[in-house]
Amino acid sequence: MKLYSLLPGVFISLIAFVLFSGCGPSLHYTVPEDLLKRLPKSSRRSVFQAETVVTIAIDRKGAIKRTVDNAEREIDRTLEKIKKAEAERDRASSKKQPQYDLEIEMLEAKVDYLHKVIDHQDIKMKLAQWELVLAKAQFELAKVRLVKRHSIAFSGDEEDFVQQVNDIKADVEDLRKDVAKADAQLKTEEQKWLAAKKRYYSSIGESSKGWWTEQ
Repeated sequence: MKLYSLLPGVFISLIAFVLFSGCGPSLHYTVPEDLLKRLPKSSRRSVFQAETVVTIAIDRKGAIKRTVDNAEREIDRTLEKIKKAEAERDRASSKKQPQYDLEIEMLEAKVDYLHKVIDHQDIKMKLAQWELVLAKAQFELAKVRLVKRHSIAFSGDEEDFVQQVNDIKADVEDLRKDVAKADAQLKTEEQKWLAAKKRYYSSIGESSKGWWTEQ
């Protein structure tokens, strides 16, 4: 049995805590909210779209967290299946033991894949954090332009806000390249699992079935 089969679910939860509880990047230049309140509501509509992008970026982070939660639960279920298959193999005849070996191989490959899913989501979460900061930076730029357009007294320089957006964009582009590399690594691990899955189901005369759970 591989070492990960001995790890309790709490260890995976600790991984998730590390992934999602960090402070993350922040902005240097912002526009005080009280300045916007001095503008008529009709004039604030120009920043609504930028604010919507922020909301979408927040939702993206939530979706990544849910993917990790699902992977964690499936790892726990699969580890239980490995234990059950090992116990049944020990009781089985020597003729049937190879079939159980293939089942265990398939389940272990699935756990490897799910761990890779979590690693992949870690990288995607870093990207999502920076995309959220970029959305906020673009929102702040929209606000400073609105304030300047209406001649509201504000000492901030619009060029600083523009540079802030451009700098964050560069970081986001670098992270997107990292995610693309991670996509390829995840695909490789997925193929290993699917190959093991095919070997097992072929051994019992059935086609592969179930994406997350082998029945």
